[in-house]
Amino acid sequence: MQPDMTTNLSFNCQQAIPQPSEGDSEQKKKKFFTAYTALLFALPILTLFFLWLEHVTHILFLAHVAAIPLEIMFGAIIVERFLAGREKKGRLRQLMHMKSYIFRSRIREVFINNFNALVTPQIDIRKLATAELPELCKLREDLDVLTYRSVEDLETIAVSYIDARSVFVTFMDWAIQHDFEAILEDMIFVLHFIQDVRMYKEYHPDKLFVEYAMSTPQGTEKLRKVLTDAVSKFLDYAIELKTERPLVYDELISEYLMASEMKQSHEQGKGAAVTQTA
Repeated sequence: MQPDMTTNLSFNCQQAIPQPSEGDSEQKKKKFFTAYTALLFALPILTLFFLWLEHVTHILFLAHVAAIPLEIMFGAIIVERFLAGREKKGRLRQLMHMKSYIFRSRIREVFINNFNALVTPQIDIRKLATAELPELCKLREDLDVLTYRSVEDLETIAVSYIDARSVFVTFMDWAIQHDFEAILEDMIFVLHFIQDVRMYKEYHPDKLFVEYAMSTPQGTEKLRKVLTDAVSKFLDYAIELKTERPLVYDELISEYLMASEMKQSHEQGKGAAVTQTA
């Protein structure tokens, strides 16, 4: 199924191909919650049953047995869930630090190239520096179709992923270690995309990978997902920082602005050198 495209260089941000793994994950969560709830109801009932049995038979040992289900419920379940909740908070805090590393590492160039290549929506780093939280939320909510300026700009984005490969590998390893399945799947997808770009450029250095990718529905869909995920996830992270850590948000945007200006200055210098040579 080919993604909905208003022009050859426009990509719909809505997911074109459903991901069955997410549905499977939700199904597993529902089954676990059902079993967990049933166990919470069953253990007190089991205690009452043993107490009734002790009352009928007058066997005192059954009174001790009756306490076991409650010990299981309070000890092995409630306490464990409490500790699991604390562990989850710790993992989410670590995730925030890891995302800070990811978005402020060599992957910066990927996002900058993506933003610079966009015709609509226009994502200006300078405007992000002064944007308030409602503006960021509005930009994210209105994110629908990404339209790019040229195939050459798309090629620049695709190739920039190659240099950032080590960052995605690091994030994948971290996701495996901390059991973040959704992040792991995303990283594997991006790494597969990077491998596609690397192999194509190795065998066809003078051709555009993007043109090759867009010649098939599967390649177009993979390109669409990589491009749209990058923009949407950046905005999600920007909103998260603006809400919870505004000072870090300011630092992030300042770094992106500096990198963008250095890139622009470098490209202008190259253009001037070419003009003088001509």
